[in-house]
Amino acid sequence: MSVKSTLKRILPIGVFERIKRIANGRLSLYGMTLTQAHRFNKAYAKYDSTGICQIAARMTFFTHQIEKGLSHTNFRYGFGHKPLQYLKDAMEKYQHADASYESSVVYQSALAALHEYAVRHEGHEEEFAFARSLFPGNIWRAAAQAPVTCGGSLVITAESKLHNASLTFSELSENRHSVREYSSSPVSYEEIKPAIDCAMRTPSVCNRQPSRVKVILDPKQISSALQIQGGFGGYAMPPALILITADSRVFMTPQEHNEGFVDGGLFGMSLLLALEEKGLAACPLNTMFLPSADKATRKLLDIPDYENFVMYIAVGHFPDEIRTCRSTRRNSDDVICLIR
Repeated sequence: MSVKSTLKRILPIGVFERIKRIANGRLSLYGMTLTQAHRFNKAYAKYDSTGICQIAARMTFFTHQIEKGLSHTNFRYGFGHKPLQYLKDAMEKYQHADASYESSVVYQSALAALHEYAVRHEGHEEEFAFARSLFPGNIWRAAAQAPVTCGGSLVITAESKLHNASLTFSELSENRHSVREYSSSPVSYEEIKPAIDCAMRTPSVCNRQPSRVKVILDPKQISSALQIQGGFGGYAMPPALILITADSRVFMTPQEHNEGFVDGGLFGMSLLLALEEKGLAACPLNTMFLPSADKATRKLLDIPDYENFVMYIAVGHFPDEIRTCRSTRRNSDDVICLIR
């Protein structure tokens, strides 16, 4: 008789299974983590990446940085020297990597953002000189021909949001945009709570509902949290800030170690649409923290180790009129793979 069979006969099945699962669980958890890290390291969009997807991702990122600058209420002429340089590099690489680059949505978005950058600088040639000299003339000529609906900024009014509650899901999704500047009116917990109640219907793995919600209304706490977060610079602090975390205690196996981010992300999208339906402006903000920022945020907001950060959501009332990033989306055909 084998040693394994002997152990099964001697030990109660529950004890044997517990020992095996603990041992295998820890090994598989670390193994999966290392495998994920290896895959990510090979794939992510580094500066010297040569793949079309990675170059397109970098081009989209820096296009969006220009769009954010274009959407600022207090517009700063001549902004974005560094993003413009990175955008130029990505556009040049993309031209060489993709033979059909001219018809690409991400390339057209970059051109449209550059066109609005040029238009907004009319009469301010000194501040525009750097950008004009950075890109060759053929790029500026192509930018002038790019559809304005492909990129840049757009204007949103508070009046246009008055009937959000009567919109269909498709209409609500189509018309929602991230808004980073808000009216001076405070936002109360009572205004946010119905949206959270609505988001509680979000599906989660085996209905274990790992999402946890912190609603921050104290201006000092909001300012401190976003200073650590580092992605809201140049904007006035929002009246309210929501933090979504995922509670790891609800999961049962090592292979679920990423499930909290999936379920928390689903919850976050539900909440964003619910806030929009309630007539509140919002913008999701990432919480992909380095260890120092992770530690500082946990200390500031008293977040336990068993909760993982998923996202912040800045919340406020729509101002009478505000610009925001157009953030043009890819065509669905670009992301669909039909398996018959």
